Amino acid sequence: MDENPLTVSVIISTYNREHMVARAIKSVLGQTYRDFELIVVNDASTDHTDEVLNSFNDKRIRYVRFGENRGGPAARNTGIKMSRGNYISFLDDDDEWLPAKLEKQVEKIEHAPGEVGLIYSGSEVIEDGSNTVQRRYHPEQRGDVRIRLLLGPMVGSVSNVLVRKECFIKAGLFDESLKSCQDWDMWKRISDHYEFDFTPEILSRIHLHGDQISSDLGSLIPGRTRMVEKHIEEFREHPDILVVHLKRLGKLHCINGTWEEAAHWFKEALKVNIFEIIKISAWCIVRLPVVKFYSHFRKFGKYRENF
Repeated sequence: MDENPLTVSVIISTYNREHMVARAIKSVLGQTYRDFELIVVNDASTDHTDEVLNSFNDKRIRYVRFGENRGGPAARNTGIKMSRGNYISFLDDDDEWLPAKLEKQVEKIEHAPGEVGLIYSGSEVIEDGSNTVQRRYHPEQRGDVRIRLLLGPMVGSVSNVLVRKECFIKAGLFDESLKSCQDWDMWKRISDHYEFDFTPEILSRIHLHGDQISSDLGSLIPGRTRMVEKHIEEFREHPDILVVHLKRLGKLHCINGTWEEAAHWFKEALKVNIFEIIKISAWCIVRLPVVKFYSHFRKFGKYRENF
């Protein structure tokens, strides 16, 4: 492959997903838009991921393997550093794109003003094993989304975005200290410098299988805690948003059974707004038993934003 710049660099980071990563790769190679490279970063998988990746014979694929497990943010950062495209697009190894994903987003961003740094699309969530669409995500927010991103990641999934490469020069790379919420933090920092826009179509499929970080409380709680602490000064400028995250941390600890930590975060929420005691009490009585029930069946990720 020559060294001429490409339009898009697609980055897939993978770890022990031998039964899923081929689906992701095929969905990239099947794109109607052809001017791309695909960088696959194997984060020291211990299964047969190497054999799966080596089975692809396509000159657009560039493959790197870590000697030790370093996490998704480090893998994505490695892909960004290796990239030759003007735009960066990410695909989780357990997700897939619909064929027109890159074509639609490249067309959108190339006709957008320079202050637009990120394009995102709609997606549908499918429960593996049933092929049933659980829900569909339709984008709604564009322009200056800084305050909206204080509430949460907004774009639905890292698999939904196309980003100008220059954004990572100005905003920095993914925070490798975060065990979760890395994409939320990344989009938040990009939004400090650029506007967002979207293509309204559903262009990706997010597969729900219970083995995601979003359903792993051991990663989700530290990631959300670090996210709040990292941006605490900005959160304090918006106490109505801050109290939402403080309560959410308390709820996560309740679900996790770490009661002292739950009490700590609920107390922090009450320092912001004492009247939240009513909502907190009602949630503990009515919603907590329901959410804990679902968490035992490894479907917490499916319900996590509804508690």
